[in-house]
Amino acid sequence: MPGFGPVARYLCLVAILVALRAPLSAADQPVTVDGSLDAAIPADLRSLLIDNPYVLFKVDVGDDGTLFDVMALESNHRDLIPAATKVLLGVTFNPAIEDGKAIRTRTSVFVRFFDPEQRAWQMGGKALPFGGTVSDAVRRRMYATSEQRYVYDESKPDEIDAPIQSLNAPRRILADAQGLGTGAKGRCVVEFYISPEGRARFPSALESDSDEVSISAALTLLKTRYSPPRKDGNPTYIKVQQEFIFQ
Repeated sequence: MPGFGPVARYLCLVAILVALRAPLSAADQPVTVDGSLDAAIPADLRSLLIDNPYVLFKVDVGDDGTLFDVMALESNHRDLIPAATKVLLGVTFNPAIEDGKAIRTRTSVFVRFFDPEQRAWQMGGKALPFGGTVSDAVRRRMYATSEQRYVYDESKPDEIDAPIQSLNAPRRILADAQGLGTGAKGRCVVEFYISPEGRARFPSALESDSDEVSISAALTLLKTRYSPPRKDGNPTYIKVQQEFIFQ
């Protein structure tokens, strides 16, 4: 997954925690993109004959079109994710519009893949798509008999191989509305994803005594690293809730 600088990550966490938005109405404009979210399938995956290869992402798009955060939610082959992420970062996002104003919002977008030779064949070309060597056939049979190994999606906390643990000592950070360490006090319950890399993503404050406490929770999450979640040895992500108390 792409790396975001500490300033962007901070702004992402803070804005989500202290200013959640309601869903868009039918009359409002959702997030759109300039550019294509369709891409040629990576060469080393072409021979697997993946049915409708895709990656579904969750994104956080600012009111100026800035892509603050992104995480793959689902794919029918996890090795598609790096290529799909590159496609996603190559387009320009247009912010959602609500009541005539651009707003920051979280939404989901698909990156879909196609095989260029298959398209050419469907349009009347003579070359058969997907290749036809013995090694290609072997790889297709291996994929057909173990397809579930490659699926990438969300797991429940009780489905992963080992309980999630914090890899560093939790560092509670106190902050005010300007992000300064002036000593916010109170309680905050945050719901967030733990990504396959062990990072907190897309947090939402379920309960909070104040905006300052929410910011403190966001900054604390930014500094925390978790053990990467795995299900049957494969990368996955989970949604968790965590309580923060600042005294």
